[in-house]
Amino acid sequence: MHTPTNFDQTDHTGTLTRYDGASPLAGIPSRNDIVAEFDNGMTTILQQSLSGKQPIHFMPTEVSDDIEGYSSYILRITGSLINGQKVVVNITGIRPFFDVEVPENHSPSSLKTILARILSVTLKNTTKFGFEDIRAFPLQGYYTEKKSIYPYKDVEPL
Repeated sequence: MHTPTNFDQTDHTGTLTRYDGASPLAGIPSRNDIVAEFDNGMTTILQQSLSGKQPIHFMPTEVSDDIEGYSSYILRITGSLINGQKVVVNITGIRPFFDVEVPENHSPSSLKTILARILSVTLKNTTKFGFEDIRAFPLQGYYTEKKSIYPYKDVEPL
């Protein structure tokens, strides 16, 4: 059941506060304040794991990618550690790749020749790319048998 609410839009008596995101708000705890209050020894466990070069497990909450203006791919994983602190992991050095399904009217070797020519022209005569012939089920649809798929690896970005 919806109860209509009357709101007087002409009543402008009140304090307007703007937040610029740069400075902390008075009286509102920051993430670090909350972590410190409810730590329960988790930061010590985390520091021991770091100093012992042990794996640090965290729950990823966001995955994004970026090139940050460079010809390099960056995979960014954001999450929370066991003590509640925020963690951002940047994985760099990933070479781009893509898969191509071999059409019924082409053999894997003929498609490889065609794609090598296309990549060479597209990448301005760069020959730094590789081919790998695999047989797999395509990602979409229902198939009773595996198909030839070429994953192209080590393609140099423009």
